[in-house]
This record gives sequence, structure tokens and C-alpha cells, in this order.
Amino acid sequence: MILVTGATGNVGGHLIRHLCEAGSPVRAMVRTQEKADTLRGYDCEIVLGSFEDSRSLHKALVDVDAVFLLSPAGPRMAEQETAVLAELGHTHGTPRVVKLAAAGVDNPALQGRFLDQHRRVVERMRADGIRHTVLAPTSFMQNLVLNAASIQETGTFFAPAGDAAISHVDVRDVADVAAHVLTTEGHDGRTYTVTGPEALTYEQVAERLSALLGREIRYVDVPPEKARAGMLESGLPEWLVDGLLELNVTYKAGAAAVVTDEVQKATGRPPRSIDDFLADHRMVFL
Repeated sequence: MILVTGATGNVGGHLIRHLCEAGSPVRAMVRTQEKADTLRGYDCEIVLGSFEDSRSLHKALVDVDAVFLLSPAGPRMAEQETAVLAELGHTHGTPRVVKLAAAGVDNPALQGRFLDQHRRVVERMRADGIRHTVLAPTSFMQNLVLNAASIQETGTFFAPAGDAAISHVDVRDVADVAAHVLTTEGHDGRTYTVTGPEALTYEQVAERLSALLGREIRYVDVPPEKARAGMLESGLPEWLVDGLLELNVTYKAGAAAVVTDEVQKATGRPPRSIDDFLADHRMVFL
């Protein structure tokens, strides 16, 4: 049995579908019945629970062989995920953990609250001797959809990333790699940096969008202070806003410029390109 936390999120949703289609026994942990209802039609068990409720965690982990560990980005992420790890000690057997982290998690020279939260969980797994694998993807292509309204209305999108090259990865590929690691052996103690097939600046992404849509799309680099004010005004929590700004600093340092073949090795096919992703989501940007 494979337990998937974050089962209705970007990666978790695709992972659930992949595992179910492959006939793997799957249990999805979700916080509310409303989220559980979105999984109707999938051949999987559903457990209502939260990271803060040890009883529901224990129920979710009964007879589990592997765990996909993912919780929302926030100041309590490490606390929530280590609560799952603590409950592993009360279960029978030795479930494997596949933790979703972020590119750069294994590079102590890179700093930021997101990476710090991920490292705390990785360090706990190592200290407790838990069989684990870390997936460290770069920026998700799906994040580009957040700019759809601006692209539609003004033909521009904004980010405080300068000319950083980023090997954007499709969440569908991240989910496919996770499914492979969860269902095969030989991954204990490994960290896999999961990327797309090329590293592009946002200006280059704008060029690809321009070619696809048949009109000029521009990327505008904005100062961090202006980006912060805009994100706060849109309602994002301050902790998350500052984390995103820190993430862009790591991008400028080259943390997301690396290109790996992990998708190819796990799936037997190349990762989806930015052109593939944009073509799939073309209607969103029109």
C-alpha cells in the first residue's frame, strides 16, 4: 500500500492518477470531505486526516509500504512532515518515504526558508534511519499559469528573477518520477534533482509564448521590493511572499539552471519541454 499525502495538489493529483492507472494499491490522505470528493472515480482508499492529528496519521499509515510526503509550503511544513515521520515508528514494518523537496536542498550554500524547512525533514529522516528518497524539482511549469491574466490583458508578465536560467519542469513529469521511485527498488538514500529538458530565462519563455500566440509577450523584471508589495496586495501570506523572493535569489545564483536526465531514466522518455507545456495550455493564455 502506498500512502500519498498532498493527494489533491499539483503533484499529488497526478501521482494518484498514475498509480491508480498502473493498478498500484493507493491510499490518499486528505483534510476534508470536499477534497475527498475530488478523488471520486479513482480506485484508491481515502483517509480523512491532518498532520496535526496523530490518531488520523496512525490510521493513514496502517499497513503502508511507502509514503509520498508532501505538505503545503508554510512556516509549519517541517513540523507537519516530521509528525508523519514520528508516527512511522508506531507502525509495523519499515515504510519507505519519498519526500518532495526543491532543487538545491542538498547544497548548504543555498539559503532560504523553503530549503531550510525541507532540510529539517531530510535531516530527521537520516537521523532516524528511515529509508527515504528525496525528489528535488526545479520550478514548476504550471506556475506560469499564474501569469495568465496579465498575459491576456497586457501581453506582459512580471517576476523578480532577472536573467536567471531555470530548467522548468512539468508537474506531470515530477509525478511520474515519484511513481517510479515509489514502486521500484534501488533508490534509498538518493536525492534526485528533477528538471525539464532545458534551462530558459523568463525572457526566453516570453519568446516561446510570443511564437505560440502570434503576438508579442514581454517579460518584465521587477525589483524585489515592488514584487513583494504586489504579492502582499494580492493576499499572499507574508511568510510565503518572503520565501518566494528568497527562492528567486537562489535562481539568480544558478540553483535551478541544472538540467538532469532523471525523467528520462525513470520513465524511458524525455521530459516535457516548455513548448509542450505551453501548447497544452495555450487556451489559458489567449
